Amino acid sequence: MPVSPRSHPDRAAATLANLPEAAAARGAGPFQLPGAGAHDARIELKLLQWRALAAAAGSPRARAHLDQLPANEHPDLWAGTVQDGTARGFAARLEEAIALAPPPPPPPAALLSRTNARVTTGKELRKRKDLLVASGGSRVRFTRKEGLLFVDREGGLHSSNCLRFEARTDGGTLDGFVAAAEERPRLYSAQFLQPRAHVDADGCTELSLAGRLGRGPIGWNVELLLTGDPAHERVRVQLTIAGAVPGWRLRARFLGLPLPVIHHECTPVHEVVENDAGGFVAFTLVRACARLQVDDTTVAVPAAAAPGPLQHVFWLGTGGR
Repeated sequence: MPVSPRSHPDRAAATLANLPEAAAARGAGPFQLPGAGAHDARIELKLLQWRALAAAAGSPRARAHLDQLPANEHPDLWAGTVQDGTARGFAARLEEAIALAPPPPPPPAALLSRTNARVTTGKELRKRKDLLVASGGSRVRFTRKEGLLFVDREGGLHSSNCLRFEARTDGGTLDGFVAAAEERPRLYSAQFLQPRAHVDADGCTELSLAGRLGRGPIGWNVELLLTGDPAHERVRVQLTIAGAVPGWRLRARFLGLPLPVIHHECTPVHEVVENDAGGFVAFTLVRACARLQVDDTTVAVPAAAAPGPLQHVFWLGTGGR
C-alpha cells in the first residue's frame, strides 16, 4: 500500500534555524506540497515577499540573499504554511533582502503637508455631495449613494459602488480556506465609510475615508486613502486594516474592474469570481487562521491568526504608473 508523502521539513521545523536538522531527519522525500488554497495564508508574509522580490529585481545583493532559500526547494516557506517561529525567521530574511537594496521611490507624500493645500473637513465636507480623486488617466468619485465610482475612459470602464468587502468565517487550515456550511458571506460597501478629509494641492487630490465594517464583536476598522496625481495614469488606493478577527477572512471585492486594471503591491492573493451579476475580483486583506496540518497532527499557529495592522496598496487604471 503506497505511503502518502510526509510534510516538508520546513513545515515540521519550529524555527528557521531548525531547517537543516529537520531536513536531515526527514531525508530526501518526496514531500507533500502546500495546499492549493495556501496563496492567501499569512498575508503579512505575502506583502513582504512582494517588496523583497522587487528589491531583488534591482539588487544582486538582495537577490543572493533570497537565493539561499529558493521557492522550489522551500515551497512551504513561500506559501506561509509553516510554524510561527519559522514564519518570523523568514520575515526577517525578507526584511534583510529589502534592506540590502537601494531604497525604492517613496510613496506619494501626504498632500496635507503642502503649504498650499486646500483641505476640506468637518461640516464643509459633509455638505459636499460627491468627492473626486483624479489621476492623469483614471478617476474615482465617492458619494454616499453610490460609494466609489471608478471611471477609466481609455479602458472604457465605468463602475459605480465598485469596492465592497466580504467577510466569512474560516474553518480551514493554512493550506486552504473552508467556508462555514450554509453561511452566507457578510457584505459591506465602501459607501458606509465616513469621509475624513479631502485635499487638493498642485492639481493632486486625496480623499481619506475611515470606519468600521460590521457591528458588534465581529468587525474590522478600516482606513482608505485615495490619491490622484495628474503625472500618473492610475489612482493609488491605500487600504489599512487595523487588526484581525480570529477565525475570519476579510476580502476586498472590486466589481466592474477586470484583473489587469487592478495592480496590487503583494504576491497574488486574489480570486476571479464569475457569476450571473458579472462577477468580481476578490483580494484577501486579512485571513486569521490558527491551524497548520503537519503530517497527521494539527499544530496551533496563533501568530497567523493575529497579524498586526496590514496595509495594502492598489493602483487602479489601465495606464502605466
